[in-house]
Amino acid sequence: MPIKAHNLVGIVERYYSPLRYIYYIITKELLDISKDIALQMAFKVINDSVGPNGLIPTLLVFRAYPRIVKSNALNPTVIKQVVALKKAIEEVKKLRAKR
Repeated sequence: MPIKAHNLVGIVERYYSPLRYIYYIITKELLDISKDIALQMAFKVINDSVGPNGLIPTLLVFRAYPRIVKSNALNPTVIKQVVALKKAIEEVKKLRAKR
């Protein structure tokens, strides 16, 4: 965002509130997760959710959903992350439905 673009501050503020709420959900669901991974998951939830105009940002850019995990084997940690992501996605849907 340019330095003197005061009209774009609202865009950042509208994005920050749901991001902070999703980050909170993820950190409460996964107590032993690092802050970096939790933030990455929060951004993934926001970018994988349908926006107000019906578009999904991740699909527009990549035409697929990239994975977060490095291995394909499902272990208990990955399953916990998936459950937390699904819960966060549902909360994003509720937030966007209110708007």
